[in-house]
Parts: sequence; structure tokens; C-alpha cells
Amino acid sequence: MFWLACKTLFHEKGRLFITLIGITISTILTITQVSMYIGMMRDATDIISHNDADIWVASKNIQNVVFANPVPEERINRVRAISDVVWADKIILTWGFLKLANGGKEQVQIIGYNPDTGVGAPWSIHKGTALDVKGGRHMIADNTSENRLGSLEIGSVWELNNKRFRLVGLSHGIKSFTTAPQIFMSYNQARAFMPAGHTSFIVAKVKDKSRIPYVAEALKASMKDNDVLTRGEFIYKNIMYWTVETGMGMSFFLTAILGLAVGGAIVGQTIYANTMEHIREFGTLKALGAKNMDIYKVIFTQTAISALIGYIFGSIFILVSSGAIERAGVSLYLSPVLFILIFLIVLLTCLLSGYFSVRKVRKLDPAMVFRI
Repeated sequence: MFWLACKTLFHEKGRLFITLIGITISTILTITQVSMYIGMMRDATDIISHNDADIWVASKNIQNVVFANPVPEERINRVRAISDVVWADKIILTWGFLKLANGGKEQVQIIGYNPDTGVGAPWSIHKGTALDVKGGRHMIADNTSENRLGSLEIGSVWELNNKRFRLVGLSHGIKSFTTAPQIFMSYNQARAFMPAGHTSFIVAKVKDKSRIPYVAEALKASMKDNDVLTRGEFIYKNIMYWTVETGMGMSFFLTAILGLAVGGAIVGQTIYANTMEHIREFGTLKALGAKNMDIYKVIFTQTAISALIGYIFGSIFILVSSGAIERAGVSLYLSPVLFILIFLIVLLTCLLSGYFSVRKVRKLDPAMVFRI
């Protein structure tokens, strides 16, 4: 039956070509949209997931990590007063304008961290170290920002909000969800960009993981005008904000679903046309004793082969073009697991579309081959 499926499928090369084009486009749309969504959510939560803190204290009703309101610095003492807390530290996340070589300005996201503890520091350093920001107006930029900021050379001096900073290091692949370049500096220097005596976040590490919920509840009781979130809760809050409240995530999934629908419709139409074209041959097979299941195997084998070939073409296109897409500032999350899962979804969609052809064969009367 496999031989028969291949022979009938490749007999109409033009029809097969159209089918493969449809599946390839469907694959490209689906993988691109899903990987972009995951990549953007990863960027939106990187500063949380790459931080060793178990608990985050933020401004009241915070919606996401990017748009934080100031929090009084002295409240870190309330966190440190809890016996279950190993350490507590402060992180500043704010905004500024970096003056470019051509005289223009670029908005950047400023992250102030404690270089002595490394809490909030860049997690992927390409040149220099996280300690290099100590002792003055020093900063670390990410090498993916060169297309926005221009050449990033160690030792160069940049003007940030009318203050001069020396570039002492480069991080690698750290992007913000807003696509604004990220600038890391020491907490003491970042305080100049915040209201006096305020910070953006107070983060804490708990001795016993099982005590995290209890510590969080204790802090909520003593800090009612702040949001107290565990790491998982804060990540979830960010994802839900960008996915549901802004509708951005839903648009990605809608495009992916439309891509699958287009591919499935093309496959279904092609397989149905092949089935109707060879309906008398299928009737002959049934007259000779073939069971419906044997005919089903032929149809579903054709569908699976089409899905596999089209998916391979689409995946190759994504892998080849992913570098250019990343360089354009778009984050993609591509992994073997993602490719396998999306292939199963594409295959299932194509098989479901082939079901209409199966229904036609199931009702086929073998006696039709003897009629003129």
C-alpha cells in the first residue's frame, strides 16, 4: 500500500508541488509565530528568570517588570528582618536617553545592580566582567544593540542623560521585550536616574524553598502598599500581561492558527482531488477484496508524506533565515522540542484534512467499476 500511495501521489507532480508549497508556507508561518512569541516572552522575563532571587518586592499593582514605579529603599530592612531570608538586595530598572555619535538620541533601558553580589548583573558577558562597573561612571552594553547604537568599543565614552559613562564591557544576546538597548551599571550610579531614596525592586533569597510562600505572605502583611511576588508569580504576571492584556500574544497565535488552516485546506483539497481522480481504482481494489482500512492507509500515507516533505522545506527555510531575523532585532526560540511539537501539529492538521477523502472511500460501492 505504501508503494501505491507514493505512485499516485507523485503521479501528478504539479498538484503535489502546489501541496508542498502550501505546507511549506504553513510551516514557516507557524514556526515563526510560535518561536517569536516564546522568544519575546523569554526577553520579557529574562531579568527575573536569570536572577537567583526567590521573592520580588515591587510597586503596588505592578503590571510587568519593565514599567515599575519607585519603591522606598529603606523597605529592604523589613525583608532582611525575616529570619528565613538569606540575603536581600536592590535592583534599579529605569529609562534614559543615550546620545549617539551622529548627534541623535536613543532611548535605553538602564539596569542598576550590585557588582559586589552580582544580583541583577548581566548573565552573559562577552567582554569584561560584571565587576568592571565599580568605581565610577562605567557601563556594560549588549552587543546586539550595535545596529541601534553604532559601534560599541571598549573604552569609548557615551553620554547618558547628560552624564558621561565609559563602556567597560559587552554582554551577549540580552534583549529587552521593548527592543530598547539595555545598559547595565552599578547600583550607586543608577540611583542618579531615580528619585532620591527610591529603588525599583527589592529581591530576596530564602533559605528553604518550601518556606517561600510563607515568607511572601509575611511580607505582604507588613508591606500592604507593595506587591510581593514569588519568582514564578512574577514571570506568570509578565507573560499574561503581554499575552492577554495587550493582545500581542493572541495575535501571534491567531496567525499561527491561520497558517495551519491554510496548509490543512490545501492538503485536504489535493488529497480529495487525488482520491476522486482514482476513485474507480479504489473501487477495483475493494472489488478485489481490499478492506476500507487498506484504502485508508493509502490516503493517510499520501497525507503524511506531503506533510513531512513540506515541513522539512519550511524548517530548512527557518533555520537558514533565522540568523538574519535575529540580527534584525527579532528574538526567535528554536529548539528540537519545538520543531518536533510543531511537526506533530502540522501532521495532525494534514491528517484531519485527509479525513474528508476517507469518508468518500468508506461509502464507495465496489460495484461501480462494472458500471459504464
